[in-house]
Amino acid sequence: MDILSTVTPGTGRATGRPANRSLGAKAFRQLSLAIAIYSMIEWIYVAICSLVVPGTLPLPLTHLLPWLREDTSGVICFTLSFLGFVSYQLTRPD
Repeated sequence: MDILSTVTPGTGRATGRPANRSLGAKAFRQLSLAIAIYSMIEWIYVAICSLVVPGTLPLPLTHLLPWLREDTSGVICFTLSFLGFVSYQLTRPD
């Protein structure tokens, strides 16, 4: 019996259905999955750019954020992807 199983009143047995999860917990789970996926896509983009044109790594990623370099954004996105996936797995209902 896992922690998320509910007990049927009067029987003392688990029903196997997950306990009611709040909307916030579901939203957090889906948001963490989206962060994991999109961060991994951006990290793959930076990895491919570093293989094809390694001279662009110290350049800014975009003109909107001139302080954010391409190599720095790759490290940040890899970390975000890992943390998003871990939080997604930790909050899974099964």
